[in-house]
Amino acid sequence: MSKKTEFQALDLISAYSEKKKNPSHLELSQISPNPMQPRLIGREDTTDLLPSMERLGLIEPILVRKDKGKYLIVAGERRYRAAIKLGWKEIPAIITDANEDVCYEMSLAENEKRKNLNPWEVGKAIQFLRKEKRKTAEEVSELLGYSGRYVKQLSSIARLDQKSVMELMISGKPLSVKNLEELLKRKENRGGETISPRSGSSSGRISINLSKLNGRVRDNFLRDLGLLKKKYGINE
Repeated sequence: MSKKTEFQALDLISAYSEKKKNPSHLELSQISPNPMQPRLIGREDTTDLLPSMERLGLIEPILVRKDKGKYLIVAGERRYRAAIKLGWKEIPAIITDANEDVCYEMSLAENEKRKNLNPWEVGKAIQFLRKEKRKTAEEVSELLGYSGRYVKQLSSIARLDQKSVMELMISGKPLSVKNLEELLKRKENRGGETISPRSGSSSGRISINLSKLNGRVRDNFLRDLGLLKKKYGINE
């Protein structure tokens, strides 16, 4: 398997385990969802949480960080939304002084540990860490406990737009890596190029029909073809 079977990322949430014994109680009006939350799909679905929270209360406090006089959620947005639906006025919360970047990693690691994210969401988070936060592939692999190959797979899947992912989900297909990779291939028209000999030609020439490829894929193909021609000394 390309994905490691055991979660090996640094569990940043565990650093606050002692605080869980005596969490703060914050008014819900003081708390806001984090716009940088890695979870992109189903953030507002609290159906599975409402019965247990109504009966037992909140077993696990949410995690927040202070930001401009309010508190942004680091982990526990669905618990927060469920509390609002239940009419609670306040909620148990652990307040961390970790910076924004570390909090994002906390949220990603905790969500992934709980298996709350689908592969596309993890891919988008990896894409964000790589491009916006300048994390290396090795750093991301260590954070999530994934092999480099699996990180690369998820990064590719992140090229899909959310509408396409939602349509796949609505169709009833699970958001597995395999299904998402197949969808990406269809969206990018990969595999559509055809190569065939010219009729009546015996000189070893071939014709290539690129009409089925979109602009970006066609440009990439022509670039790779140019490199091959240069490598083998083909001038035509």
